[in-house]
Amino acid sequence: MDPHNDSFYGINGVNLANATVWKNFMWRNHTQQCILIQSDLPEKVDHTGFQMLFSALYFLVWLSAIFGNLCVIYVVTLKQITLSTVRSVFICSLAISDILMCLTSLPITAISIFTRDWVFPNFFCKLMGVFQGGSVFISSFTMTAIAADRFILIRHPGSEIINFTRAVIIVILIWVLGYSFALPLGVFSVTQDFESNVPLPKSADAYVPLCGLFCEERWPDTDITGFSKIRKIYGVSVLLIQFGVPVLISSVCYLLIGRIINKQIEKRKKQQVLLEENQHRLDSRKSRSSRMMVAMVGGLVLAWLPMNLINLWRDFSTPDKVSQWYSLVFAGCHVVAMTSAVWNPIIYSWFNPQFRDTVRKALRRRSPSQYGSMLKSPASVARATSFRQGCKGDKSTKSTGNVLL
Repeated sequence: MDPHNDSFYGINGVNLANATVWKNFMWRNHTQQCILIQSDLPEKVDHTGFQMLFSALYFLVWLSAIFGNLCVIYVVTLKQITLSTVRSVFICSLAISDILMCLTSLPITAISIFTRDWVFPNFFCKLMGVFQGGSVFISSFTMTAIAADRFILIRHPGSEIINFTRAVIIVILIWVLGYSFALPLGVFSVTQDFESNVPLPKSADAYVPLCGLFCEERWPDTDITGFSKIRKIYGVSVLLIQFGVPVLISSVCYLLIGRIINKQIEKRKKQQVLLEENQHRLDSRKSRSSRMMVAMVGGLVLAWLPMNLINLWRDFSTPDKVSQWYSLVFAGCHVVAMTSAVWNPIIYSWFNPQFRDTVRKALRRRSPSQYGSMLKSPASVARATSFRQGCKGDKSTKSTGNVLL
């Protein structure tokens, strides 16, 4: 019986048309008798409906993330507005990291989930582990740096503890550390070819190898069942370094920022009699600051907690515990994690009124002369004034409140 025949796979009750299309599209040719993993180990993700749904979700996330982060880079690099030179360095780093994540982790992981094997060149197996992991580390570290910078700015408004040069050094250090932490994924990722390593079957009852290549992590102590203590240690380390520590530091920074802002608002209320309108404005600013801080920490937690949990479960589970829903659940967690590249431009840039105005004007295709006159006008100069500079001479809530925009 021909293992490449659709009727052969049909006896397992799994529709493998999608798998066949994927492999033909990727120019995968099998020289020996083998069986697709979808037939030997069917999962829910093999069904057409789920693949169409997640293809649409992945494309929507990819398109939104690329557009949003390109807008951030356009606004910052062309100096349409001033977010403060230090903040611009961090936001640009975050945008570039998110774009790299969308160009590597998102499409390659999505295709690998659908095909359930490795359809890319062999050396990509090592490179993609480093690029995917590195971009994730960099994004988390950069968001932590932004939180720390904002706390320093609020706590010491008249100082330049983090200037432009130091910000660049911090970003370089973040990128070096990010790829260094992800390096083990590249070192210990290998492609496994079961077709070449297993002899041809001599009878119908003989073992038939799986078709194609599989990109797997083979740690030094990995045994025949896939168990590895080193992998578990690395998995826990990733959970702490990429997720736990950034969430803790960011939470503490924004909590302290909130306390400082609240104290300044209360102090201002005691120093002068406020009209009802001004009272409402201060309360609104306080509420907006609180929402922004919750969004910054909550976005990081909601995006990456599911992905870290399923990776940790995979590291500590055995193959016999993997159910038919695993790849589908993993795809859902991965889509949620990739949405961080969509929320980051919104949270860290779009909430800034100057940023919104610049993007809207760019989308309206204003002429260069219009941009020039706009940027030279006194009103535009006032709007473009750095909040870092604005905090130097005024420690009131009015100056520090803009940090969260």
